[in-house]
Amino acid sequence: MLKNWKHLNRRLQAGTLVLVAALLLAGLTHAAWTTIRHVSGAQRVMAQVDGKSRVYWQLAKDGTMSATVNGPAVLRVVTRSPWRTKYKDTQTRLAWTLDGQPGGEFAHPVKRSSGVRLQPAKDDKNAADPAKWPRLSSSVTDEIRIPYGTHKLTFQVKESPGDFVLLRLKRKAVHPLPKGGTIDLLPRERIRTRDVSVAETRSTYQVLTSGEELALEATGPTVVKVISRLDWNTTMAGRQKYQLKVYEDGTLKNTWVLRGRHSNQAVYVGKDDSTPARGELIYIEVPAGRHVYKVKFQDSGREVNLRFLLPRESLRNPGK
Repeated sequence: MLKNWKHLNRRLQAGTLVLVAALLLAGLTHAAWTTIRHVSGAQRVMAQVDGKSRVYWQLAKDGTMSATVNGPAVLRVVTRSPWRTKYKDTQTRLAWTLDGQPGGEFAHPVKRSSGVRLQPAKDDKNAADPAKWPRLSSSVTDEIRIPYGTHKLTFQVKESPGDFVLLRLKRKAVHPLPKGGTIDLLPRERIRTRDVSVAETRSTYQVLTSGEELALEATGPTVVKVISRLDWNTTMAGRQKYQLKVYEDGTLKNTWVLRGRHSNQAVYVGKDDSTPARGELIYIEVPAGRHVYKVKFQDSGREVNLRFLLPRESLRNPGK
């Protein structure tokens, strides 16, 4: 009996490890790719894929869709088109631009899917009968590399067998920091700070109110990681849009458009009338030599908490 118990215990331990690994993998997958939920020039629709509803953007043949994406990142573009038997041996062509410059075209043959359908509006006469919902083609996926900063992408249908294509955009941040740890990069002049605690880990953030700026100095080549947390109060809900502008040696380098969200984990140390929002990540690419950066925050009536992290190995860079 003892032998059987040991065997059962090993099986339970193995099952637990598999379950933990699966949960970790699921969490990492969820964190890696985020769906772009704000675009202009296209209609938000739902598609039924494997029995689940998925958000797509319906872009008409004569339309142009634009989206704002922060880099460095990879943007995944999932495309579908209407499907009918007569659309066999046709193709879709989708052109895209980055900040007004031609980026290229994605061209793919249209293929039949296994039951993917476009979900009609609730007041449509066929809304209650999924068998009558319009069929969609199988999906094709392309990827676009997004450089540092905030960029505007546009998409335009060049060819489609139907009157539109469906697009689904997903973003994955690229973390360019090398291994070896980081240190806090402090402003050239002392400003107001706050301590933020996340999962019992305490860190000091620099505080900017609307109209304020701070100056940093860094020696490249390197990358500065910036963790930005909007000051979150009880009047806020959903996603709160705000901007950070970064100047390099007096010249505007990047404008980041960020969207703060409420955090269930982050709290201030010694301050309970508001909380820090979730951390939004941006990266400042520092070229060779010594450079001065100014970070400006201009959003009326708000405050933002900023933490700047520098790769430890970049301390060996010679200043010029």
